[in-house]
Amino acid sequence: MKNHIKSFLILGLILLIVFISQMFYKRLDFTSDKRYSFSETTEKVLDSVNQPVAINIYLDGDLTANFRTLKNETDLFLNEIKRQNNNIEFKFINPIKAGLNIDSLQQIGVQSVPVPTADKILRVFPFATINTNGREATISLLSNQKIPIEERALASIDQIENKFIKEINRLNNPKRKTIGLIVHHDELFRQYMDGFLRVVSKDYDIEPYTPPVTNGTLTLNPNDLQNLEKFDALVIAKPIKPFTDDDKLVIDQYIMNGGKTLWLTESVDAEMDSLFRSDKIVAFPRDANIKDLLFNYGVRIMPAIVKDLQSAYITLAIGDVGENTAYEQFPWPYFPLSMPPKNTVITKKLSNPLRFEFANPIEILPRDSVKAEVLLSTSPNVQLQSPLTYIDFSEINKINSENYPMQEGVYPLAVLLEGTFNSAYTGRYESREIKGFKAKVKDNKMIIIGDGDFAKNHIFRGQPLPLGADKYSMRPDVSANPNVIYDNAAFLVNCLDYLVGNDVSLNLNEKERKFYLLDKNKVKEDKNTWRWLNVLLPSILILLIGLLLIYLRKKRFTDYKQ
Repeated sequence: MKNHIKSFLILGLILLIVFISQMFYKRLDFTSDKRYSFSETTEKVLDSVNQPVAINIYLDGDLTANFRTLKNETDLFLNEIKRQNNNIEFKFINPIKAGLNIDSLQQIGVQSVPVPTADKILRVFPFATINTNGREATISLLSNQKIPIEERALASIDQIENKFIKEINRLNNPKRKTIGLIVHHDELFRQYMDGFLRVVSKDYDIEPYTPPVTNGTLTLNPNDLQNLEKFDALVIAKPIKPFTDDDKLVIDQYIMNGGKTLWLTESVDAEMDSLFRSDKIVAFPRDANIKDLLFNYGVRIMPAIVKDLQSAYITLAIGDVGENTAYEQFPWPYFPLSMPPKNTVITKKLSNPLRFEFANPIEILPRDSVKAEVLLSTSPNVQLQSPLTYIDFSEINKINSENYPMQEGVYPLAVLLEGTFNSAYTGRYESREIKGFKAKVKDNKMIIIGDGDFAKNHIFRGQPLPLGADKYSMRPDVSANPNVIYDNAAFLVNCLDYLVGNDVSLNLNEKERKFYLLDKNKVKEDKNTWRWLNVLLPSILILLIGLLLIYLRKKRFTDYKQ
């Protein structure tokens, strides 16, 4: 009787636990990297959602193991944010089974990705759409890392939370900050800024400041200062014509009034298009007449071109094979690659290198009130080439460690300045032209990049490529799709986020997960050992347990007879 009561109590306890678990939900995360915990920023974004959010995920149907893992992790994440906020709904859709129009999907950015398997090629759609407040956005679930497609599927799991939360926050907060482009010094033309504008316009309203062009003065004047103050940040991308004194005075006062600036400028002129036309060019000095301004804030663009052993490749014709032209890729030292450091909030989540073209190093000048932080730099295997010297393709034959010995240090290519900036016009006659002239500003910041082409997208067959796509690495005899993508776009967006204080994007980037992949070579070497262990070990354990039970049974009944 007591045994029956005990059984009923245990059964009742189990049913009570099941009932309570259905009423209350709590997930405990014991992973070392807190893989299944939301960041504080994610919690705030989810709590702020007060309108219905509909999410469609097209990653469904016939998938490989790694893409099923990506789908399952996406499903797990979306279930968690749905529990956090009931306004969020989602569903998985198989575009092929549902009979959706592929052309219509492509128009909203949902494209198929070919995934090869042992017996066929699968059409996978690793995209999702988010709709809220009458606004819609499409996100790619795949990262842009240059690794095999199957590995990309696993590597993309790290970005699930960032991508969805960032897009939900964009759609849920229509109020946006404004970025201005200075355009009256023959800065980069619209077609070369297309890639930059595309990525920045997702988060910001961005527009050129054109009055100096439309009124024919081609210079800023004190009346422009009030208009410029509507911009949260100014971007000055590769100015060719020199700045006037009025230009510099107005921009200086824009900075003194708290305006943020992103400078992309250089002091030596060299262009690849000219080199391809003539096979040899001269690097000429370029003076945008802003040396004194930048010098006052704490940097100097050195008049030299960086040549780096750690460089991008260019594709050159090497001859004919039959009736076809043969091409080969060569490292090109004038295209230095900078590996993003992990110790700054701007670069810590960037996974790909960043590409420069004929970059100029930056010299940091000590200023008591300004803190300088190097965001990007050369490798130690670097040379500096002076202006008024020749650049030709013979350099590809000199790319080796002997010609590029390791230096004691590296050269900065992008620098962040923060602190109290003093005006370059304090005590000067020109300061009288500005009503309410300010001599200094506290807690301001600016970023200087020693390459005007860093924000320039390439043009291929008349069409602008995404920023970071390298046309010089393409093979003219194969597909037109770029096979190299650098992280220039992500870096520039992070720079603007930091300058204008976009805390959501920056804090989302703070969370980093670790994924441990099996060593394929070790798996191949030890696979037979593990196969036999998986077959024999369970059989031996079952046999031992059976013998033990027989022994205990025999011993029990032997003792009973005695």
